[in-house]
Amino acid sequence: MPGYKQRIKNSFSKAAPTYDQYASVQKEVAVRLIDSIGPHLFQNILEIGCGTGNYTEMLQERFPSADITAIDFSPEMISVAARKLNKKKKVRLFVNDAEEFIPETGKRYDLITSNSTFQWFVDLKKGFKHYHELLTNRGMIIFSMMGPETFYELYEIIKDVYPEKVNMAAQNFMQHDEVKSLLHAVFKSVKISETVFTRKHENILELLKTIKHTGVNIRRNGDRILFTPGLLEKAENAYIRRFGAIKVSYQVFLCEAGHVECL
Repeated sequence: MPGYKQRIKNSFSKAAPTYDQYASVQKEVAVRLIDSIGPHLFQNILEIGCGTGNYTEMLQERFPSADITAIDFSPEMISVAARKLNKKKKVRLFVNDAEEFIPETGKRYDLITSNSTFQWFVDLKKGFKHYHELLTNRGMIIFSMMGPETFYELYEIIKDVYPEKVNMAAQNFMQHDEVKSLLHAVFKSVKISETVFTRKHENILELLKTIKHTGVNIRRNGDRILFTPGLLEKAENAYIRRFGAIKVSYQVFLCEAGHVECL
């Protein structure tokens, strides 16, 4: 597994026990995503990056007669999801790399869906082509993913506080037009909408803790940043001066594509 993907896997695996406590935005996005799905009667659903199973539960409640296959590359995340979904008889959970997932022979899905996962893919273009092949003739792919403006306030402050190069993964997330172009290259019909969720925190330490406990790390020259008390105070003061509060934005794309016209 490439170094980048292994780091992502390790971060989410460590965050599995705390993820549900801190992932309020991801849960809100999941609600928005499930509400965006029209009145279809899906029978075979593939969920990519199920994490701790919050969106999986929503899918099962919305489509109780459907067979749901939910995968995640973190065994720890799957373990949490398994405890949460232990009475959901039509949900099957697998530890699997979503970019390499091969279903059982001949299996096709009328819905492939994912909440806040595709921004972590190494090769999203390849991923879309792969999922195109796994859909039925009238199948659809419906998902949410984070955009590059996610955490932009925090990034602006940290890069001013640290003179060295600081890297936040969101800087490398795809732009709206890039995602749309990749989908159009594979699917006949594409719809994308954009929304921004904002969260305020009492202090910058709480913000950093929330990010860490949902599987995201901030790095400087490839290494995690050590936030000393002095650095935290400096960053917090700069945050208040610039943005008026300790707040952070989450840029979210809600996407739908398929072989036929989207409803």
